[in-house]
Amino acid sequence: MKMKLFIGGLYILFLFAMITGVTIAFRQSEGLVETNYYEKGNGWFQAKAAEQQIGLEIKAPESLSPGDNNVSIRLSSHDEPLTGADVKLFVGNVSTSDYDFSSAMRERAPGVYVTRAFIPSKGKWLVRMDIAGNQIKTSRSWFYDIR
Repeated sequence: MKMKLFIGGLYILFLFAMITGVTIAFRQSEGLVETNYYEKGNGWFQAKAAEQQIGLEIKAPESLSPGDNNVSIRLSSHDEPLTGADVKLFVGNVSTSDYDFSSAMRERAPGVYVTRAFIPSKGKWLVRMDIAGNQIKTSRSWFYDIR
């Protein structure tokens, strides 16, 4: 009789632990599964193939610092400046979306695109550049450790 109560108690404890675990998982879901991952994966491979075909080279800033930053990115194709592209810059903190910032970059010189970005605090920051032109549509990302 004591053994049946013990096993029944274990079943109840196991059921409680499973329900609690599933509840916590749903409440704290970070959306780690990408929607349309197959199509996006194919698009990524096609963009990288197009980058190789036109010989895309990107020179990003060496570092960024807290406060105002003049961000300058140099684009070239087969060692020639890539001109006339529509370039956008996204800057976001890895741990919060409160300070996410997006800006269109303007072409200051042939193949040199600039904008200003404000980074309010130290930490790990993601910088993504989206390029759209008649030859290519792609993006590149970098992580900066702001100190």
